[in-house]
Amino acid sequence: MEQEESPKLDLGSLGSFDFTPDWAKKDAGVTVGKVRPERDRPAFGDKKSFGDKRQFGEKRSFGEKRQFGGKKPFSRDGDRKPFGRGPAPERPRPLDVDIKILPETKALGTIIRKLQQDAHAYKLKDLAYFFLDNPQSVLLKITPRAAEGAQAQQTFCQCKACGFASVKEEDVVEHALSAHLSDYYDSKEVEVEPPKGNFSCVAKCGLSGELLGPPNIHEFNAIVKEMIRTRYPDMSEEQYRSKIEMVRDPETIEAWRKGAVKKTVFVPKGQAEVEGVATLTREQAEGEFRRTVLPSLIDRPKNLMITADVAMKSPVKPLVWAVRDALELERRSPYNMCFALRGAFHHRKLNFFRANDARGPEFVTSAELKEFDAAHAIPELATVAKFIAEHPCCDRTELPAGEGTLQHLQWLVSTGHVVAFAKMGVYSAVEKFPKYGPQWKKRPAKAAAPQPAAEAAPAPEVVPAPEAAPAAETPVAEAPVAPAVEEAPAAPVAEEAPAAPEAPVAQDTTVSEEKKEEPQNEAPTQLAE
Repeated sequence: MEQEESPKLDLGSLGSFDFTPDWAKKDAGVTVGKVRPERDRPAFGDKKSFGDKRQFGEKRSFGEKRQFGGKKPFSRDGDRKPFGRGPAPERPRPLDVDIKILPETKALGTIIRKLQQDAHAYKLKDLAYFFLDNPQSVLLKITPRAAEGAQAQQTFCQCKACGFASVKEEDVVEHALSAHLSDYYDSKEVEVEPPKGNFSCVAKCGLSGELLGPPNIHEFNAIVKEMIRTRYPDMSEEQYRSKIEMVRDPETIEAWRKGAVKKTVFVPKGQAEVEGVATLTREQAEGEFRRTVLPSLIDRPKNLMITADVAMKSPVKPLVWAVRDALELERRSPYNMCFALRGAFHHRKLNFFRANDARGPEFVTSAELKEFDAAHAIPELATVAKFIAEHPCCDRTELPAGEGTLQHLQWLVSTGHVVAFAKMGVYSAVEKFPKYGPQWKKRPAKAAAPQPAAEAAPAPEVVPAPEAAPAAETPVAEAPVAPAVEEAPAAPVAEEAPAAPEAPVAQDTTVSEEKKEEPQNEAPTQLAE
């Protein structure tokens, strides 16, 4: 407190201190060690230091943020902007419409014909994603939403030829002139005489360098529109005209005059080779097209039916954003597409089932599934059907080897006695919920199964000898023969063993017990053969 009450020294009135020696004072023009003027520094004990930090216990309002030091960093363009990429560009607000997603008619017919000719089972959701991944196969029904207590104000204008749509009739007219004029008129080039007259300048395209012609000729506007339509369709007419240069060089004007000896004319479709047909300029052809053809091409529907591919090319950005949002939502969960496909497939008498359980994936197939009756079938078919029932989701490589196995499998699939899953290429038996999925591919090891059959092969004559089974009931449990045999390492003992009556009985007993177990292990092996 005493330091604060003491008067402060005014160092600025004393000038500057220079502590450099005389030998270092040269004509360099720079002084060293000068005391800079006193700045407004915080007094000792002031908690607010560099960066304008908060006092202890001081709180800021929620959401308030300050950069370090209270300053904003410089950006490359010289403006002071906060850290980060800055605010995202404003996105156009989507149209206030309801969009229903449906399969396109021609694509749906193609898929139905394929399903009718194929007995495999296809997952319904996979078929829905097949449509959604191909925008030209998705049909959109776009309906304007009506405000509360009022009718819908949004209207559409659509081209009947290709489905192009917009909220402005001018967009559809320009589209029809550029895209469908060639459907009704043929164009051809004819030779004409060079233009006559005095021209003070000639227009030159600043982008391509092509000479367009003097701006005072009658067809100059048509030439400009043709350049925009064929060369620069993404530019507006105003933008393109700003790129046009006027050249007053006499040599350039003469070069244009010599090059303007060909002219494009139009004739009605199919009459290009007919002599005596009146030719039209592009302006005349467009005028006739507007009067005779355009009224029949433009439609103003209440509900817009358009493919997703065409809708994404619309010049109306709010419509594009609305369609994009609807498609992204449908790809997350294709409920609408699955609902539409289910109704169309039911109408064509296709069959549906769910795999694994009542909430499992849904499949569609042309085959009418029914369980296989092995009692009234030939053994070969019964063998294949039984193997598939015991090994769900098996593929062709796992089927038992045999002549005609693949033909039997094909018959079982075509008649609906076996389910053939198309995507995984596996087969399962017909049940209420056929088995499907990789969890059914975990099978027990088959290495131990063929071993009993291989051991039984060299001694088949021992199998039909069950007479030794009664003798095995009395001495086998009590006979400690095995330890005696293990302790006898000498060869003569092994030669004397046949003379003892117990040894053959023990050997026959073990053989008979093995043969008792062999039919159980041989059952899958004989079935596989």
